[in-house]
Amino acid sequence: MNADVHPRLSLKQYYVSARGLSTAVAAVALPFASKIVSSDAAACIFPPLGGMDGVARVGFVALCLGVSMGVYFLVAVEPPKSPSRVIWSALFFAAVCLLAYLSAYQRFVRRIDVPSRGTSAYVSVGYQRTAFADQTFGSASDWEMLQARGISEEEIGRLWTAKSLIIARLALYFSCALTTLALLFLFSFGLAHDISRQDPTGTKLGPGSAR
Repeated sequence: MNADVHPRLSLKQYYVSARGLSTAVAAVALPFASKIVSSDAAACIFPPLGGMDGVARVGFVALCLGVSMGVYFLVAVEPPKSPSRVIWSALFFAAVCLLAYLSAYQRFVRRIDVPSRGTSAYVSVGYQRTAFADQTFGSASDWEMLQARGISEEEIGRLWTAKSLIIARLALYFSCALTTLALLFLFSFGLAHDISRQDPTGTKLGPGSAR
């Protein structure tokens, strides 16, 4: 028979291989990459989510690992007939999600300079101000309100309604997460597809090789 319905590499063999292991490392590292770079770069890699940040990162790790494992079963168990179509579709999806993330970032993320520390802080805000904010600040900008009241979660909660903060932060999170997951899928799919073209000893199969 020319077709083998069983995966050529087991899941354990896939993750033990250098290429398979790199997908797992990337899946775990990506959600925390913003912790090891400058504050400016960190806010772009992963948006400021206030009190949602911790649980959001843990959930992000689970999603990334799920994509990494899902790619293995997609390629090893039932390889797509047109890998290039899968790649271009994922790339298009990543581009759409990136545009959504950039839009949400422009609308809801604010950079506040902290002269006393010589640094900048990034916070996410809502789309609807509270009655307190309207009465106290009127038509003042978001930056002016944050400079006056501070950037703690308590103060942000006094300036924007809870509902608008939740929706704004979910928009930031999902658009950022989906962009990253789509790019991780591309990376993992390329490596898994290459591994699937090798026999168990690591020898790459040619176009006419029997499977």
